[in-house]
Parts: sequence; C-alpha cells; structure tokens
Amino acid sequence: MRPIVFAALIAAAAACSQPQPKPVPEETREAAGVPPTDAGTKPANEPGGGAMTAADAGPDGGAVDAGRDGGVISDIKAGASEAVGNVKAGAEEAGRTIADAGAQAVGAVGTAAADVAEAMQKLPPAPPIPDTPVFLPAVEESSDNPTTAEKVWLGYQLFFDKRLSKDGSMSCESCHHPELAWTSGKAVDPKVGGAMNKRNAPTMENVAYYQSFYWDGRSPTMEAVSAAAWKGQLGASPDEIAPKLNAVVAYRAQFQRAFKEDATGKNIAMALASFLRALKTGNAPWDKYEQGDKGAVGRTARRGYRVFQNARCTLCHVPPLYTDSQFHNVGLGWEKPEADRDHGRMDATKDSKDDGKFKTPTLRDVARTGPYFHDGSVKSLSEAIDYMVKGGTKNPNLDEKLKPAKLSARDRQALQAFLESLTGTPTFTKSPELP
Repeated sequence: MRPIVFAALIAAAAACSQPQPKPVPEETREAAGVPPTDAGTKPANEPGGGAMTAADAGPDGGAVDAGRDGGVISDIKAGASEAVGNVKAGAEEAGRTIADAGAQAVGAVGTAAADVAEAMQKLPPAPPIPDTPVFLPAVEESSDNPTTAEKVWLGYQLFFDKRLSKDGSMSCESCHHPELAWTSGKAVDPKVGGAMNKRNAPTMENVAYYQSFYWDGRSPTMEAVSAAAWKGQLGASPDEIAPKLNAVVAYRAQFQRAFKEDATGKNIAMALASFLRALKTGNAPWDKYEQGDKGAVGRTARRGYRVFQNARCTLCHVPPLYTDSQFHNVGLGWEKPEADRDHGRMDATKDSKDDGKFKTPTLRDVARTGPYFHDGSVKSLSEAIDYMVKGGTKNPNLDEKLKPAKLSARDRQALQAFLESLTGTPTFTKSPELP
C-alpha cells in the first residue's frame, strides 16, 4: 500500500512545482491581433498581476486552462487523500493481522506447554537403575551429567529409536544388538548412506569403566563418543533431530523431567551416555564360582582359568573387567600394504610408537561377541584363541607382553571353556517400547 501513496504524493508535488509560463511580449500580442494589456495592470501570470477574465481569455483561453489545471490538482489531492486513507486502513488491518497471528502463536505455545505438563503428570515413574553386577567396581560419575533413572530410561529408548538417524533408517541398536552382547554380529557395518565402517562394532557392555573410547581411544568421554557416533554413524544433524523429538509430546515430557528443558543436541547425547553407563554385564558362571558356588562351572573351566594365568593372558585381560583398557599391538593386519593397513591408535596420537595398537577388548560375554578383533577378521572364538596363543604376528611394534604359549589340546580346550564361563547377564536384555 505504501508505494501507491508515495507515488501519488510525488505526482502531486511534481504538478505543483512545474515552472509557470512567462508573460507574452506585447509585440507578439499585437502581431496576433490581441489588444494590448492595460499598462497599469500586470498580467495575471506575473507576480502581483490581476486575474484574467473569461472574455479576455477567449473560448480557448486561460480560464479554461486554469480550470483544467485546478481539476488535475484537485484530483491529485483527492487521490492522495484516498491513498492516505487506504494506508491507514491497511495499517489497521495489518495490525489486526499481526495481533491475530501473535495471539494464535501464544495460544499454540500455551497449548503445547499444557500438553507437556499433562504428559509429564501421566508419565510412569522411570524404572530404577539396574544394580551393578557383583564384583564389578563402582562407575566414576560425570560431574556434568550425573546418572539418574530418568536419564537412563530416556537414553535407553533413544538408543533404539531410528528417528535419531538422518533418514529414519537406523538406530544405535542397529549395530549393537542385545542378544549378541550388544554387538552387531558382523565384521563391519554400514553407516547411514551406505558407506562402510573400517572397524568392528565392539560390545557396549561395561564401557562405563573406560577412560577413552573407540578402538583407537580418540574420544575422551562417554558424552563425546555418544555425540560422535550419533552424527557419524547415523548421519544426524542434532539441530534437525531435536525438534523432531520435541514434536513427540511423550519425548518432550521425558526431556523436561530428566533435564528440565526440551530436547537439544547436547542433552540427547547426555541421555545416551547415561544409558551406556548403566549397561553392564556380570553374574556369569565364573563369577558365581568365585562367590562360592562350586557347582557353577565344571572342572574343565577351572583348569582353563589356570591356563589363562600361566599363558600370561591376565597381563592385558585383567579381572574383573577382563581388559586393561589400554592399547596393544598384536600384529593383526600388519601383513597388508601400509596404505591399506589400519594404524589404530596412531591415527589418534600421530605417534609412530602407537602404530597398530588397539584397545584391549573385554572378554566378558566373549562367546557372543564374534567376529573378533578390531576388523572383525577372525570369525570364531576358537580361531581368536589360536591367534593369540601363537603370539600374534611379528612386527616392529608387537607388544612385548604377547609371547607364544605352547598348550596341549587339553589345555587349549580348557582355556576356551573358561572363556565361555564368562558369559553373563546384561543389565538390559531387550528393546523398550518407544513413544
């Protein structure tokens, strides 16, 4: 509306400011047969001049022209007045529209807040955090993200929810299945979009005890690895996923209960980390045997534990977690050309002394976590035992703790029986119901 008003006003100003015609010289008037003007009277078009009469002007004279010009000016004034009126009316209408839109927005926010408040009242209490299995140490809590039942339960659901991925095709559980001790059962897995990972998906059990994460230890905290895996594996953009979760009233209510705020990229990762801190495994037959239940394992498994000690396996697979959470080179894949070889820990530290080192995998639930090693290249537990018993593959960085062990067939069988006796019961064993 404003451009129209401005155009009308500009046109009016232009018409009123046009230069006035100069008086006609007397000689010209005489040549044309027009009577001379009274010497005492100035032409009407000169300053101080008198008004021109209709008789003086003639049928096509100044009175007619003056009337025409006056009409134009009147029309312009009328148009400008109308335009101003329209602007006022438009402004009033726009004001009403903006006010209406604002009222609707406030109403929508109020309705959403009321829905969330109602949903929070209807939320059942979060299940208690499962007890830590006997003989496992206490988990060091995060000062920035203390574990609560509400966070754990929320993270448990998010871990299984494909809505966390870029295209809705994959969840964290897609590579970490409960029935496979929270591994995928594959050598390597695809990411959202089809690109393949180069490393095996390790078990998520007891990761709460680690000081660093991934096979090469490049991630320092549970929150950091949760965020990195969410974005890298699931292709997620946190700024896009969070609003989608907030659109689900039940999720939004849970975030408000757990974090006192709506879902954000940061607290989604915090919820996942809280769940992983509660995901543990223990109470295996060997644990029960060590607690005094002498019938929990057979004679072969008991012999196998002695073999495990004598073969120096405990140097890296330290009870009760059966890992030292450190990085060691066992030579796996060293025979590949350097350009094709996975350099492991060196990728994170850039130190050549770390070339080929990978985090010691836990042996808890090891009978369920194949295929084995960082690349999933060894299919069975029996093959993995044989590889380690022979002392790995020689290379300049081979860990000095790894020595070949000569085992009889009986001892070899006993060693495997002991490892199988470490199969326990995770604190979470199935998928939750999602909002």
